[in-house]
Parts: sequence; C-alpha cells; structure tokens
Amino acid sequence: MGNKETEQAAITRVMALERAAGRDPKDVRTSGLPYDVESLPRMIEVKAFSRSARSEALPLEHRQVEAAKANPEHYYVYVIDNLAGPEGAEVGVRILHGKVLRAMIDRSQPQITYWPTFRASEYDQVERLP
Repeated sequence: MGNKETEQAAITRVMALERAAGRDPKDVRTSGLPYDVESLPRMIEVKAFSRSARSEALPLEHRQVEAAKANPEHYYVYVIDNLAGPEGAEVGVRILHGKVLRAMIDRSQPQITYWPTFRASEYDQVERLP
C-alpha cells in the first residue's frame, strides 16, 4: 500500500467513524485549512501509518500546532495505524485531544521543514539516471 492509498484509507476510516458518531464529516484536505476533516464541532488532523504508530513521531505543521493551541476543545489528531497489516489485522484508531495533545506539543521541539513543489517542467528536465 503506497502513501496515497494509506492516507485515503485513513480518511475513509475517520469519515465512517464520524458518521457513526452522528456527525457530518467533510474532507477538507484541499481547502488550505490546518486539518483534514471538518466534523463540526471537531477539526480533525489525520495521521496515517501503514504499521504501528507506537513510539513514532507525529509530524505537525506549525499552523496545525497553532490551531490546536488556539482551539483545544475542538482540535483533534486521529492516528490511524496498521493500515497495511496482514489480512484480518486490527486497524488502530487513537484520538489525541485536549490536555494529552497539548502535553505532546509542549514537549516537542519545533523543526523547520521546506516543502518545495517539484513542478512538472522541472521533473521533466532534470537529470535522470538509468
């Protein structure tokens, strides 16, 4: 299972869980918001793992951290793991929110990451090894 498939499987799982809880979730990944799913009153950032997320780093962008701090009652991080496990393996869902999420944020060190876009024209023109 590739990254896109893992992410989509996690989003699908979160959307189903939110519907089962009686909320009306919307996939807002392309809207520029600092979370993936809007399920009012929840703002949900989804972290997807093909294997166990136990002891793994959970990367949060600066704007996601700021959103979590600004709205601790409604900002959630859903960690969906074991998505590529063997047939019948249990997919895990862990929910970080409120004091637990804030404690995790407070003990972390910010790091700057650049995400330059690899434009199609650049991709087509750069050196390629056989």
